[in-house]
Order: sequence, then structure tokens, then C-alpha cells
Amino acid sequence: MIGDELSFLQFADRIGLNLFSLLTIGFALHAASGVLERDSFRGLRSRIALTGAALAFFTAVRLGILVAQMGDGGNFLDPELMPLAWLVLGNSTLAILVGAVASIAGVWFGSRVVAGLGAAALSVGFGLTGHAQGLTDPGLAPIMVAAHVLIAGFWVAAPISLYPGSTLDSARLTSRLHRFSTIAVAAIPVLIALGIWLAWMLTEGGEKLLVTTYGLLLLAKLAIGIIAIGVGALNKQVITAKVAAAPATGKKWLRVALLCEATLFAAAIIAVSAATTIGAPAG
Repeated sequence: MIGDELSFLQFADRIGLNLFSLLTIGFALHAASGVLERDSFRGLRSRIALTGAALAFFTAVRLGILVAQMGDGGNFLDPELMPLAWLVLGNSTLAILVGAVASIAGVWFGSRVVAGLGAAALSVGFGLTGHAQGLTDPGLAPIMVAAHVLIAGFWVAAPISLYPGSTLDSARLTSRLHRFSTIAVAAIPVLIALGIWLAWMLTEGGEKLLVTTYGLLLLAKLAIGIIAIGVGALNKQVITAKVAAAPATGKKWLRVALLCEATLFAAAIIAVSAATTIGAPAG
């Protein structure tokens, strides 16, 4: 397999890894924080088991791609190179897999604490590898990456947890919206602030942030996040009240707002996946 094909495969794998990591984290945090009621855990089991299984698959593929990159590009399971690849990705892989298992177990057995710890461990897996670890002096960058991923997961899963399906009554939906908003008001600004700080650190200043593909992709992700904040503010200030006052109309508006958020999240995931693979900084 030639370099371009491996790069494209790595890009596709990173999209899957990022998407299913964020969804697994989000479901676990929604269970842990009370956004979802305990009697809703049964319905959440199949969702988080599916996202966790997909996450394990993409994590394994990530390891295989690194083995192929170290070799001739054609052997993803080279037994001689696997230990070297594990030295690079082993700690991250273990943290992600342990976090995914704990997140699933927490939801499956109804433990909010275990679910929250699983989400945190999974997030740490992203701080143990990647460009933050490649800095000359990583400092707090890996911790900030983990925090950034943790909050992003809480947000990205919202269009699913808050979706006004036919079996979700208006009172319960309104309660979920209020619980989510209470946390999001404090957490989302931190997410954006961390994103700005990390973009500055990873590009080592304003020039590379503005003129390199890597920097521009990070800026695109931040811009998408800011637009999503606007949609979220509309959701909190207008649509939540509409759901309580006029449920039928409010739910229609909510579906549109959540669809817009989901589209923005997908664009952000593609942008950051491209930044960490195709548009990676030199060196």
C-alpha cells in the first residue's frame, strides 16, 4: 500500500476513532451527570455497547496502520514491528479500551460513578499520544487535550440524548434540556478556551496558525464550535421554553436545532481528523 493510500486510510480511521470516542464519552457522561434518568439506562445500553465496539475496532486499526507505516506499507500485523508500534500507542490504546469498557459497564450496571470514570479514562487516552506529546515541552498540553475531549464528548452526544422521540414525554424532555444546559453553560466556554489555547500551542504561535493547512483546519474547527454555541444558546433561551409552553411546536424547533448541531459536529470531527492526519504539521 502506497503512502497516499495509507494516509487516506489513516484519515478515515481517525474520523471513526474520534466520532465513536466522543459518542461513548458523551453517553457515559450523560448517564453519570443525570442528563439521562437512571431508568433510561436500559435503552442506552445498546447505544453505548455499539459505540464502544466501534471504538475498539478503530483503535485496533490505528495500531495496525502504524505498523504498516513503520514497514513496507502492506503488513498491518508484522510481529516484529508490533512491539515498536505498541511503544508509541500502547498507553493510549489501553486507556481508550479501559475507558470504553468502564463506560459500558457503568451504564450496563447502573453506576453513574463508574460511567463517569470510564469517560475520563477514555479522554486521557487522547492526551497520551498525538501532537501534544510531540511538543518539545508538552507541559499541561496532554491534560488540556484530555479535558477538551471530555467536554466535547458531553456536547457531541447531545443531539441523540436530547432528541424528542415519540416515546419521550414533554416533561422528561424539558428536564433533560434543563440538566444539560446547566452543565453546558459552564463547560462549553471552557471547551472553546481550551481549543484556542491548544491551537496556539500546537502551531507554536500565530504565523503557523494562520498560514499552514494544519493551523487553518484547527481554526475551522474553532469557528464551527463558535457557530454551534450560537445554536446551543438559541436552544437554551428560546426552544427549551417553547417545548414547555407549546410541546408540539417546540419539539419541531428542537429537532431542527439538534440536526444543525449534529451537522456542525460532523464537520468539526472531519476538520480535526484532517488536522491530525493529512494536515499534520511538519515534524
